[in-house]
Amino acid sequence: MSISTEHHPKVVAVVLTWNDIDMTARCVDSLIATGYPGLGIVVVDNGTNPPSCPILKQRFPAIEPVQLAENLGFTGGCNRGLMRAMDLGADYIFLLNNDTIVDEKAIEQLVQTMELMPEVGQASALLLHPGAEKRVAFTCCRICRDSTRQDRLHENELLSDIHRKVFEGDFVPACAVMFRPQALKAVGLFDETLFTNWEDYDLCCRLVDGGWKIITDGKAEVVHAHGQTTGRISPFITYLFARNRLICLFRFGKPEAIFWQSPQILRLFYSQVRIYGLTNWPAQRAFVRGVIDFFLGVRGKGHLPANRRDRVKQDATSKTDESPVSRPG
Repeated sequence: MSISTEHHPKVVAVVLTWNDIDMTARCVDSLIATGYPGLGIVVVDNGTNPPSCPILKQRFPAIEPVQLAENLGFTGGCNRGLMRAMDLGADYIFLLNNDTIVDEKAIEQLVQTMELMPEVGQASALLLHPGAEKRVAFTCCRICRDSTRQDRLHENELLSDIHRKVFEGDFVPACAVMFRPQALKAVGLFDETLFTNWEDYDLCCRLVDGGWKIITDGKAEVVHAHGQTTGRISPFITYLFARNRLICLFRFGKPEAIFWQSPQILRLFYSQVRIYGLTNWPAQRAFVRGVIDFFLGVRGKGHLPANRRDRVKQDATSKTDESPVSRPG
């Protein structure tokens, strides 16, 4: 099936940015290059100082800028963009991390699939690692709510025909996802009390519970550079990872099943602690603080440690080799 030239559902892409104009410009360039008729592009600047929207608007006059006065986290920034897309009358909303490059056929492919599958509330593109060798970053995922374990299929495989299909799963990361606005209106937007991290898990669970399907379309490609904003093992992200994972565990898991799964849950947390580095004391303290704040009911920014970029701006001579994650919040 191909969409007729007379009927192209209105798609509004939403790109969240924070402190990275060049990377956001590359993402917007790739969206424009798709040539999708009538494509709207909303760029949300999540409190960059100085503001980046005036610069991006000058380069891309057709974008719809949403300039936020302060950083509202990934959840708050995305929600402002999603609401603006709804106000613009979007039939579909394409939410993108600013570290993504969209294949020229991706938007039309996702729209075609969602037009054929009205029960789908959220469709992810097939995520690829950057580089000439096309290697899969994400296809689909099954989750265990009683332990928050995620079983991801086909990661790091060379792209082949086995990936060129529609996968149905329980979870997709919010890197390059197309939403049906009716689904978001039914279950709500991202939970802003999470600020960032695990917000996509939370929304996917609510979509499934609301009767919507979640898919990945293997014929729609998006390259995901996997983030340049916060450190994957920085105190900033470890605090949110620990607290928000526990929030999702107890929000969607069954208490008795959580009890029986507790050995596996402890192993999952220990594995994460080892990734941070057993002697990475700032990250370990942030991890413990996150666990404590979960039990104290602290939400939102909570006792959030300084973001890596904030520290770099305060001390221009500081160095870091932390691996990045993709959260422009």
